[in-house]
Amino acid sequence: MTDRWDAIILGGGPGGATLAASLARLGRRALVLERERFPRFHIGESLLPLSREVFERLGLDDKLDARFLRKYGARFLCSSTGRTRTYSFADAFDPRFEFAYQVQRDAFDELLLRHAAELGAEVRESWEAVEVLFEGSRAVGVRARPCAPSGGAAPEDAAGRRDAGNVVELRAPVIVDATGRDTLLASRMRRKAQLAELDKTALFAHYEGVAREEGIHQGNIQVVIFEHGWFWFIPFRGALTSVGAVVSSSWIRGRRKGESLDDLFERTVAESGWAREFLAGARRARPVGALADFSYRIDQLAGDGWLFVGDAGGFLDPLFSTGAHLAVKGADLAATAIHRALEAGDTSRAAFAGYEAEVRYAVDLFLGVVQGFYKGHFRETLFEPNQRSTMRKLITSMLAGDVFHAERRPQWASFLRQHYPPEVPAFA
Repeated sequence: MTDRWDAIILGGGPGGATLAASLARLGRRALVLERERFPRFHIGESLLPLSREVFERLGLDDKLDARFLRKYGARFLCSSTGRTRTYSFADAFDPRFEFAYQVQRDAFDELLLRHAAELGAEVRESWEAVEVLFEGSRAVGVRARPCAPSGGAAPEDAAGRRDAGNVVELRAPVIVDATGRDTLLASRMRRKAQLAELDKTALFAHYEGVAREEGIHQGNIQVVIFEHGWFWFIPFRGALTSVGAVVSSSWIRGRRKGESLDDLFERTVAESGWAREFLAGARRARPVGALADFSYRIDQLAGDGWLFVGDAGGFLDPLFSTGAHLAVKGADLAATAIHRALEAGDTSRAAFAGYEAEVRYAVDLFLGVVQGFYKGHFRETLFEPNQRSTMRKLITSMLAGDVFHAERRPQWASFLRQHYPPEVPAFA
């Protein structure tokens, strides 16, 4: 049993790595337990400009700029009407961050995790958290063990021994679940619930030779809307492009007997003229993958001695590339909350109330816009030909991820009054 850390972080993805780096920068001792060994494949490859507030503070901007393609905006295309609309981040209310990055997540996630270690966090890859330890309602540590990535045999030590059965107790005053869609703690606490009418499935692959825009717009994400859902086209530096389709449950139920994911994806592409055009002459570079039941919500983001960061605290439809942004910005807020709680000697849920409220506000705002899109409210606004300049700035700011700053809330309240689905309760 050890008690060498201020916080134990379960998961080394963007949320966990950013939290570890931020805590280390504040002089705190952070331990990251990551089940996989990086690099490893992941989707969620389009970042938002306001994440760079955190990256700059952590000294990551130069590393990111050296490796990844800049993204200056987002282009939306409607397959049924032929309408298009481009939003440039330079037109947002806060133009300080006029670009983001399009990242291959294996390289990006590894960069973040290694940077956290460079700043002083302890990182243990191929370590699995077996359970979170509680004393009453308070989290006090974890039981963990070495393992091989993807649940195989444990790695050998220098003497050739495997330690899969060697479970150890690791203690800290704060335990953070940043395990992503695995939602380790939330699932065991039965706090996870699917979001109504967002039961979508994502089909995705990487392609070479996909048509993309030119000049400063070559890094723009292209979102193609069609009858059964929408496509993403995310270009990387070089020849590769991430291509995915988020489709309705009814489209998935129509999958033909014996139809492979590759064939289903090709049939989905055939449903959109824009998608067919972008992929004409392109070559698929990896098999098609799938993720079902994309969106879920966690009813409580913090408790006595514990909190959730990133996808472990809920995940939204990836329409506006919010996943990594909520993880990075949420982790930054969590680091401040944990640091202040430790200074005050109070790691109760009350100490994390501000963190929970800020993250919940941002998630609910994005959720309202996503639901408005699927109901048709916001979709029409995206393509409005006579769009007022204020509305354009609001949409651009939302696409840039400017949802965490209190001074923007009156503008968001006005926006939501116009576009929030009436059957979904508005939030304070």
